[in-house]
Amino acid sequence: MPALSCAAPSAALRAQVLRWLARPVPDGADAAELAQAVVAAVAAPLARHGVARLALVERPELYPLERIEQLLLLVSRQIGFVLPQSYSEGELAHVQDQRRDYALPGTRGHQTNNALAFHSDRCDLNLLLYVRTSSNGGQLSVVPYAQAVEQVRAQAPAMLPDLFDGFPLDLREERIFPSLLWHWRPILWERDGVVYGHYIRRFIADSQRHADCPRLSTRQLQALDRWDAVLDDLRQAHSFAPAPGELLLLDNYRVMHARSAYVDAPAHDAQRLALRTWVAPFDSPPLPLALHPLAGSCTAGSFRGGVGQGSSYLNRLGSTGHVHSTEST
Repeated sequence: MPALSCAAPSAALRAQVLRWLARPVPDGADAAELAQAVVAAVAAPLARHGVARLALVERPELYPLERIEQLLLLVSRQIGFVLPQSYSEGELAHVQDQRRDYALPGTRGHQTNNALAFHSDRCDLNLLLYVRTSSNGGQLSVVPYAQAVEQVRAQAPAMLPDLFDGFPLDLREERIFPSLLWHWRPILWERDGVVYGHYIRRFIADSQRHADCPRLSTRQLQALDRWDAVLDDLRQAHSFAPAPGELLLLDNYRVMHARSAYVDAPAHDAQRLALRTWVAPFDSPPLPLALHPLAGSCTAGSFRGGVGQGSSYLNRLGSTGHVHSTEST
């Protein structure tokens, strides 16, 4: 799959977005119609490729940030359950450099301007709405798991079974189940002849800080090195620079994404900023049971993933009942 171009919205959808953003308190019917139109515009490429890009907002700097946040939440709630992304940040995260030390296990990639290796986030679906971008770095690369597997099969087929076998993965400081520090699971699997995956090498490496975690074997390390080499080979053909106002959707079990390092503008109000939600789609497929410690539920169409704590979050895991929300807050 070549890097997907950013689709332009139809004239009707562009007018809907502008009309909605211009109203301080839109009515429910307008909000529902807009959310449905945006989801319809990205549904086909997302289903086909596991990634979709849409130039959703013209000149986002003209609108209050809160209004752009409301738009992203509106679309996200039309697709599925919107999940907490940390113990403190709630349903919507600001992806921007917070001068954190990325070498520390507790630092999240979205809090830095570091280059981020290929990975998938801890949810079914990412939605990113770019408010400001950097003129110096910050390119994204998106590679399908299935394409990377085909490359390994062509270059080093003997290593492929190892990638479908189990690896230890750290569960981080902010995790669903506090008593589980790491878990054992594959990074690749197949369902109905389709390849899926969930890869974060940083989490594999950090699992080794736990004394009771099995040590990675030479064979496992060689397989991971081959996998990373394939991803680097595919990077350039799958890279693009997001533009302000672009909406990006990523299916974390079908594609991996990476980001190049970037340099921010000096002025705070000109620095790179993307808004992000994590979503469990209402029509999500089942997951392998080995992913339960990561996702909290492997049931199709359920509330799962994210980083939550407390009884209200834990009691929702695995629930499948939902109501489409058209609220703007």
